[in-house]
Amino acid sequence: MDICFEGVGQTAATFQVEGEVQPGMAVALTKNGTVSKGAADALPCGVVLGGVRGGAAAVQIGGVATVGYSGTAPAVGWKALACDGEGGVKTVTTGGLQCLVLAVDTTAKTAVIKL
Repeated sequence: MDICFEGVGQTAATFQVEGEVQPGMAVALTKNGTVSKGAADALPCGVVLGGVRGGAAAVQIGGVATVGYSGTAPAVGWKALACDGEGGVKTVTTGGLQCLVLAVDTTAKTAVIKL
């Protein structure tokens, strides 16, 4: 049997976008109703679901999402994560957003997290 977390508890909202973002990127709030690729150590508010159209994009702000990571692979369980500045997340020892890491693919450098 395959294990699948896709779509579990997914909540999405439309945000204005600053700069370039792509589906799967971790984003952070920059001002009211606006996101951009999360700067290094910024708290992620969600993961971009689709392409930008008319300066806006759908962003998953709750539920289970797959996102790239940099640095050491996060271990499964509750971990503090922050944006890595490149569209992914990284594990941090202070601050960060507590996320449940459900699975990690070290080959693809992705983590399945509950936002």
